[in-house]
Amino acid sequence: MRHSVSGSSDLDGLVKGTEDDIARFVTGAIAEGAEALKADWRDQIEAAKLGPRLARTIRSRVYPSGQTSVDAAGLVWTKAPRILDSYARGATIVARNGGRFLAIPTQDVPRKRQGNALTPAEVEARFGRPLQFISPSDRGFSTPSIRRNGVAFLVLKGLRIRKATGRWRNASASEIKRRKEMSAVVMFILVPRVRVSKRLDLNALALAAEARHPGLLSKNWR
Repeated sequence: MRHSVSGSSDLDGLVKGTEDDIARFVTGAIAEGAEALKADWRDQIEAAKLGPRLARTIRSRVYPSGQTSVDAAGLVWTKAPRILDSYARGATIVARNGGRFLAIPTQDVPRKRQGNALTPAEVEARFGRPLQFISPSDRGFSTPSIRRNGVAFLVLKGLRIRKATGRWRNASASEIKRRKEMSAVVMFILVPRVRVSKRLDLNALALAAEARHPGLLSKNWR
């Protein structure tokens, strides 16, 4: 690249033009790097079988927004930091506020529009009656493995399956009167704690992003 400079105004213009070029390629490299890191993090989450919904909580942004800058910076973050932190470090989860159990929803628990299961309070509101607590010593649930793990259950009795949708509903008064066959459905499994194993490696993501950066600078400069 060759430039002809005849005065201070030309020199100022050249310097300004060079700064603009540098700002463009630096910002371009930062933007590509942030997108690549976001994609890597999402891929790692899905590879760990944590689901696409959790992967979509990963976001990226480049600052200053909508501008080029030699000091451009990329930010990659998650909208579910506590959940992902537990999978990045490994953690033991216990009930909050001194509670005895964590309630783990079964596949029979109705789902919200967002896809996550209803809470015990929401299940009671949906069916209009309380869940029944079944302890490990109750008949029908006293297998050695259950007793050893200290597991209990929250159950709804008197349910019928909807043929059209395959979802549970309360038995009607006429069905109860006619003594139609009804089911007791385990809605939640109660456990004292859950151990979350380490399934994400954020350090590997950071090293990959760092190694990628020089190549992105070179690519955008060209």
